[in-house]
Amino acid sequence: MNGATADGIRLSAQVNRVPSMRVALDAREEKRFRGLVEESVMMDLHEHPMVLPENTDDFVEYLRRGKYEWGYDAAKHGGWTVIATGNGFRGMVNSPELSYIAFNDLVDEVGMMIVDAGKRDDVLLVGRATDVTRAKQQGRVGLLPTVEHLAIGDVLHRVDVLYALGVRMAGLTYNLQSAAGSGLRARHDAGLSEFGNEVVRRMNDVGMAIDLSHAGFRTAMDAIERSRTPILFSHNAAYSLRPTWRTRRDEELLACAAKGGLVAITAVPNSLSDDPSQDIRCVLDHYDYMVKLVGVDHVAVGTDTLIGDHVGFHCKMLGSDRATLPAAYLDGLESPADGQNIIRGLITRGYSDDEVRKIVGGNALEFLRRVAG
Repeated sequence: MNGATADGIRLSAQVNRVPSMRVALDAREEKRFRGLVEESVMMDLHEHPMVLPENTDDFVEYLRRGKYEWGYDAAKHGGWTVIATGNGFRGMVNSPELSYIAFNDLVDEVGMMIVDAGKRDDVLLVGRATDVTRAKQQGRVGLLPTVEHLAIGDVLHRVDVLYALGVRMAGLTYNLQSAAGSGLRARHDAGLSEFGNEVVRRMNDVGMAIDLSHAGFRTAMDAIERSRTPILFSHNAAYSLRPTWRTRRDEELLACAAKGGLVAITAVPNSLSDDPSQDIRCVLDHYDYMVKLVGVDHVAVGTDTLIGDHVGFHCKMLGSDRATLPAAYLDGLESPADGQNIIRGLITRGYSDDEVRKIVGGNALEFLRRVAG
């Protein structure tokens, strides 16, 4: 589980990489927690299960070699029934910006992950809602193949190729402009393009969920309006609580919920707090806000966690300035291994058992049933 190597590159520990808090409960709450763990389907709609090198300076070489370790042990330790896999890192061998990764690199990563998962008895590939139920019943980790960015260029049939590989959820854009639409950091948000309209239609037709987490405001609103099926923000938070370029406005969150969609809450370190000692409480604040805004039936989990040094990854691969990132990690949701802390945290915030079950996976299961079957 810990101290593995891949082609001589030492990898991060999947569990207990750094000290991470366990949300405290009293005796009565502990009993509730144990029952909820047994009863609940836990689904994280955006994780990155590729295990990162211990030294982030080794990351590009690790990606280049193409022999990857996947975080099944972290997922099991965190109690996840299903994780959506947020694939796309391999594309960073040839492009530092995920907006411009090559389709072939994306396909390579998804394919290698699926083959690896297929060799394991404790892992189940998930494509439909019935697979989620099966994963829970069999005590296996379900992998829902998902791509961070639908890197298809201007070739529509590549949606079908990804679907055939098993991809059931895809980010419509990343941060910059694509043939489909504008990302959150595009110079001008021109909204959904004509090609983007076709992409939305094709994703609806095949049963692939549309993720707008990195789409610009106009692009997101266009996609919500034109999609025939519910869409989601798989790893976001509320601009009203944390006004940054990565958080979402109430208007688009309400529009998403009105179409039956989901808003899943991120846990990226330094994205929700400037506290050098930030912990899961800043994440729980966004659950509270979102439930009040859109209703408990439209809130889900999308941690966007990594297995490795998340802050180091942001500095090395995304060009962030470490001086602007006060915390080394987010205590209590440092990695997928901390997943059950979400249940514990929601208990402390006063949610009922039914509400907890919905948020940690029930809503995501129903969403998958409506979109993918």
